Amino acid sequence: MKDIDTIVIAVGGQGRRITAELKRREIKTSKIFLKLNGKPFLSHLIDMSLALNFQKVFLLSSYYERELRIFLKENYPSANQIVSIYGGKSGRKLGVPWLLYSIRQKLRKPFIYSDGNILYNKSILKKLKDAELVKPTIANVVLNSKDLAPTHSRIIVHKSRIKSVNTRLPNSKDRKINLRGRQYYSLGLMALKRDIFSSIPSFAYKKDLDFVICDIFRLDENMVKATIDVDKLGIRG
Repeated sequence: MKDIDTIVIAVGGQGRRITAELKRREIKTSKIFLKLNGKPFLSHLIDMSLALNFQKVFLLSSYYERELRIFLKENYPSANQIVSIYGGKSGRKLGVPWLLYSIRQKLRKPFIYSDGNILYNKSILKKLKDAELVKPTIANVVLNSKDLAPTHSRIIVHKSRIKSVNTRLPNSKDRKINLRGRQYYSLGLMALKRDIFSSIPSFAYKKDLDFVICDIFRLDENMVKATIDVDKLGIRG
């Protein structure tokens, strides 16, 4: 999979979990434009992608369209490889899988998907970019032992193999299941083959991409593999 040259960054979330805190601090900017070490959060992800020679950087957005257009014009006026995809009302209603499905014709080779509210180490992105997906595997998800985002998958790994994939945090029924292995969480960063769009019914109408991964694993455990991001916790909004 060393010919992978595309990364898709989803920046369209409304940011409900952080909005209240931003208002409390009288910060009016959107979460993706918050500055970290003097640079907007989104710039860290874009600059990292460009530094690793991704030929296409798709930005999926259903919110902040005006702000994103201004941001790109001011910060990346000549970066032709950056392509914005605006979902509008449909994107806000249906979410990332629908937006991703809408550009499937542009994704003819394996690609990287990244949540836009996570900052990860450049080395893990390079590792994922250079990884190989051997058939029948179609998804390689990056895992971290400390990432407790309620919208991401909880995954059990034993002897380098994924043994269980569950969306969101465990409920009372899950806690009674005694699974051997170490517990990790999806970091919202993954390498995907284009086959993912036809792997399960109604891909475009799944609530979240982690639900897609969960369904794929239930269909065939061999179609999902993992890259462990050891003790490098993603920073999220």
